[in-house]
Amino acid sequence: METKKILPLSLASLDEANTFVEGLLNHYKCPKTDNLKAQLFVEEAIVYWADQAADTASFELAIQKRFKTITLTLNYWGDPQNPLALPETSEDEDADYNRIGQNILIGLSAVTYSYEKGCNTVAYTLKQKPLNPALATAVALVAAILAGLVFEALAPELGKQLGAGILTPISSTFFGFLNAIVIPVLFFSAIGSIVNMDNLAQMKRIFRLLLTWSMAVILLASAVSLALAQLFLLGRSGSASAGGQGDLWNQIGAMVFGIIPTNIIKPFIDGNTLQIMFLAIIGGIVMLTLKGRFPAITRIITEANLVFATILDAICALMPGVVFISILNMMISGDGAALLGAFGLIALLLGSFLIIDLVMLLSVAVYHKISPLAYLKSAAPFLLIALSTASSSATFASHTATALSKQKIRDYVVHFSIPVGVLFNKQDAIPMLLLTALFVGNIYGISFSLPDMIPVVILCMILSVAVPPSPGMGAFLFTIVFNLLGIPLEGLALAVTIAIFLDYPATASNVMTTNIGMLHTEARLRASELKKRPI
Repeated sequence: METKKILPLSLASLDEANTFVEGLLNHYKCPKTDNLKAQLFVEEAIVYWADQAADTASFELAIQKRFKTITLTLNYWGDPQNPLALPETSEDEDADYNRIGQNILIGLSAVTYSYEKGCNTVAYTLKQKPLNPALATAVALVAAILAGLVFEALAPELGKQLGAGILTPISSTFFGFLNAIVIPVLFFSAIGSIVNMDNLAQMKRIFRLLLTWSMAVILLASAVSLALAQLFLLGRSGSASAGGQGDLWNQIGAMVFGIIPTNIIKPFIDGNTLQIMFLAIIGGIVMLTLKGRFPAITRIITEANLVFATILDAICALMPGVVFISILNMMISGDGAALLGAFGLIALLLGSFLIIDLVMLLSVAVYHKISPLAYLKSAAPFLLIALSTASSSATFASHTATALSKQKIRDYVVHFSIPVGVLFNKQDAIPMLLLTALFVGNIYGISFSLPDMIPVVILCMILSVAVPPSPGMGAFLFTIVFNLLGIPLEGLALAVTIAIFLDYPATASNVMTTNIGMLHTEARLRASELKKRPI
């Protein structure tokens, strides 16, 4: 099959280019949503270059597959023309809104640009369609429980020897290597998310309204998580964690000042996640301030983020096998009863999601005079997709159509808010991370107090915004929180297993947050327009 194509650089080539990309990506079994994003990316690059190129110019379109990674590349020979370089905000707001597609596409995609020897190159990286993680994890979980029961019934001593001599070293090595990769991924992804905010900030008023709503929901999720933790998980039996029951404000002060590192290298050696986040935020802000001054550094960070994220994806692809090993080890070592307690945790997490959703529905009833049932009926098409697929991308078409036709939200608000929501509206990650970490800590005999939770909640709030929603992020996030709380990484298998199954209701809740945020934004815009009308 042909993997390269040279076409005239004009709008007339859009259909042929899209057909070529769609055919190859279907051949490589790429997910439909990624296929659509790739075609949109190709269109944006062609439109950008065609507007500035000579009539006789051409471009090369190529797709290369290595292992499970697919790279889509566009090459155009001529003067430097970077499709990722957005112009400064103009006085004309309509012109800014017309660039929303380019802003969001560039901001959310794994895209790089380079210019060497007269050739402009943009590359987009995507993945082959993976196995359903929930199905693979379910199979591993059931197989591990059955195998554990067989060992316990027929050869308990052999099972304990197998666990101590083989299973424990394998899981410890895996989680140790995962921890080594998590640190650079945390640093580079945090910087990248801040740099991408430069695109979002151009949307001014809409972005501020959406950000205000997102922060309100994040604070709500944090408060709900702390309340449920205090009621059900804090102060259980076991050796108290380092914070103990000391003075709350002294511990908060020590935590705040402890975020600032005294040595740039030490946080990476010690794995101090809060200090690494601090360095990443400072670095991202500086890069944002010096926009365009050091393109080589930006490119290195982008490439490094892609490299480590790819390694992380490869590691996390092994997670079902590690879940099998860890759960089997738990069963044959006599800790299988902890699995039964996980049902209580699942109920607690679902309860936290429900409380957050009810408060958001209440805001719709109060602010828009729409009953919760009427709202859910209008939003059902995309919420059911999110609940059944655990994919916010899969809801894009249905969500857009519902917002435009049924909810009467203006188009530029919809086309801006839905992709932005993927970045900012992951508030259900906060109770997921906090409550699950406390549950696993209790399994290992560690108890925590409320002051211990303050830095953890702050970290979870940051991670819910800073970390991109991509495969492998579950193990990545739990590793960071476990390290902060001093919980053994062997507990990651149980935490990730629970998170994979609860990702379905969490995604539906996150998508609903985005939609209600759009409703509030539309209402604020209409109110502002009414005030400006002459009487």
